[in-house]
Amino acid sequence: MSDFLKIGELKENLVKLIEAKFELTKLNVQDKIESIAVKVAYALITFILGIVVVIFLSILIALGINHLLENNWLGFLIMFIFYAIIFVVFIFAKESVLNIIKKRVEEVVDENL
Repeated sequence: MSDFLKIGELKENLVKLIEAKFELTKLNVQDKIESIAVKVAYALITFILGIVVVIFLSILIALGINHLLENNWLGFLIMFIFYAIIFVVFIFAKESVLNIIKKRVEEVVDENL
């Protein structure tokens, strides 16, 4: 009866099927992690380049204001006050900023999963 049903072969095939499904799931998870890692790396590089652009643009604007006002430091003071105001807004609107960031991260993760 055992030879007729080939129980040993069925067990082997079942084990191979489970292993194949596990490997497939593992590959899918690995692919999604790689996709997220690539997007994070791209976002990080873009962020760093954006910071560099903002720094140089701020210096350029400060020097332009200095030239317009015929003063050597007033443009830098104006730029400092501008960024200080932005910083204070971020400090006092901490919860709103965190919620916006959380929603954006959730969107990116849901999109990739």
